[in-house]
Amino acid sequence: MDKKVKQSYSEKNKGPFFAVLSSLCYGINNPLAAYSIQNGIPTIVSVSSRALFLFSFALILAIYGKLSFHIPREIRKYVVIMSISTGMISLCYVGSINFIPVSLAAIIFFTFPIQILLVSIIRGDHNIKIPDIIIFLIVFSGLIFVIVPDFNNINPIGILLAGISSICATFLYFSSGIACKKSSPIILGFWVHLGIIPILIVALILLAPQINTDQFSIFIPVLILSTCYIGAYCFQMLSLKYTSAVISGLFFNTEPILTAIAAAIILDERLLLPQYIGGMLIFASLIFVSIRK
Repeated sequence: MDKKVKQSYSEKNKGPFFAVLSSLCYGINNPLAAYSIQNGIPTIVSVSSRALFLFSFALILAIYGKLSFHIPREIRKYVVIMSISTGMISLCYVGSINFIPVSLAAIIFFTFPIQILLVSIIRGDHNIKIPDIIIFLIVFSGLIFVIVPDFNNINPIGILLAGISSICATFLYFSSGIACKKSSPIILGFWVHLGIIPILIVALILLAPQINTDQFSIFIPVLILSTCYIGAYCFQMLSLKYTSAVISGLFFNTEPILTAIAAAIILDERLLLPQYIGGMLIFASLIFVSIRK
């Protein structure tokens, strides 16, 4: 009986666990991308590199593991939505940073868990109660404290791009939540990024970034973040395989905290008192949700 209880508890917490692991990998991505920019590597190069890495990884693993590349007919439209959403998130989020501060772009982007909650309530997919809504609001308030946005430099284009990326994240979570239940994360990664790569290649051609290729060492952060992206994507898909988009999205709010910690280590950025307060609010809420769910 105890083993069954333990297995049940483990199964229930797989989704949140993988969501936090995904957030950790994504959190490392952002400071490394910023570090790469400081060394002359444009963000579009980092985004393209990580997409290519994941595509190659998925292809090799699928061939080695003799996995079928077949996607069930009933989820093909969701895979298309995943591919479009992932590409739009990469391009729009990157574009927004050129017009508004990263912190403000992140605040706008991380409204997607609230969007997921609202859509779920409207659709009647989950029995969500008032405490759940309060927890989401507390998490988002904590998020604002963590990121400490600068509202003195606001550009409508940047806000629009960040808003589009946030809406796309909502589409990505709902479509992934359905597709992951009926297909392998590896195969999904292959097809999703196969659709993204041509878009990124066109973006690279149009932007024609100038890179100093004399020193190979400047590409090391890009290689690391590309490797981390593989873990981030796979853990994200596994999270959605074992839990709902609502719960996965909620635990995904740990990314800004992990990003702040990684930035302190990689970029020597200092955490402020409001960031500690926000972090405590978020983690306290997540622990409460984990106990209730």
